[in-house]
Amino acid sequence: MQSRHVSVTRIGGLENMAVRTEEVADPGPGEVLVRVAAAGVSYGDLLLRLGVIPFGPKPPFTPGFDIAGEVERIGPGVTEFAVGQPVAALLKVGGYAERVVLPASRLVALPATVDMVEAAAVALNYFIAHQMLHRIAKVDAGQRILVHGASGGVGIAFLQLAQLAGIECYGTASSAKREIVTAYGGIPIDYRTEDFVRVIRSLPGGSVAAVFDPIGGAHFNRSSKVLGRGGIMVAYGQSAALVDNRPNMLIGARGMLGGIFLPKIVPNGRRTTFYNAWSLEKSEPTAYRSDLAEVMRLLADRKITPPVAKTMPLDRAADAQLLLEQGSVRGKVVLTTH
Repeated sequence: MQSRHVSVTRIGGLENMAVRTEEVADPGPGEVLVRVAAAGVSYGDLLLRLGVIPFGPKPPFTPGFDIAGEVERIGPGVTEFAVGQPVAALLKVGGYAERVVLPASRLVALPATVDMVEAAAVALNYFIAHQMLHRIAKVDAGQRILVHGASGGVGIAFLQLAQLAGIECYGTASSAKREIVTAYGGIPIDYRTEDFVRVIRSLPGGSVAAVFDPIGGAHFNRSSKVLGRGGIMVAYGQSAALVDNRPNMLIGARGMLGGIFLPKIVPNGRRTTFYNAWSLEKSEPTAYRSDLAEVMRLLADRKITPPVAKTMPLDRAADAQLLLEQGSVRGKVVLTTH
């Protein structure tokens, strides 16, 4: 069976993305062939293409972390899923494709009411925000947090999930995107004109229980300064690894791996950690399916509403990534296959 997919043929610019058609093998024992309906486009896809993320895949590879679709074929021994059943999954690579073969253990069933595009829009962003908020930081109702990049995809997920949990959330964003933060229950801090350290320290208590920082580099050090006793800073990205859309490899390598830019805080029980979904899955094997299913339940119940900025056909994947590079969209960009 043939399938189109987007291939990154070499590390570098958008010109290195091409649509290819190849045969897809039948699913083997314990595997499922998924007909992809929608695939999310993420900032991490750009970083992989530019070679910023250490130990990323070597070209040629197909980007894409989050997919939604339906079961098309089932391999021997799979009894949990049926042909035609809607499913979602998170992948390390491979989402920009019409068809993917995956272990059945990577899939979660989608409620019948869930839209495929919305499922792809929440699969990655809300999953990692849910894990960082509840499994890593373990923030309780009534506590206060700080979210950097609060108007972005993961930032909005944090805002919505924090509001659901009764958590007070401050979020950094530009003044142009202030209304996005407030719309989702957050308290905005203009990162261009306000010093978030001063803002937080001026509040009653002068600190937060947790900071979620996707920026990287020296920014991690500043974030750690607003933690209260027993607080945690969760680093989960490295947007500082791109300067004017060009790789800053020093930040990429050190920011991703911790290195000198991820401080180890001891006083008052404060701590830092770098979140990685794949590492967490190794230590908590049941967390992946449990948390992804929970996110999809929240979507089905309309307790979360992912902002979908744009849908684009698979063969325009390079254009979709360009929109993210330009910062010209508000919400998730999703590729569709039909």
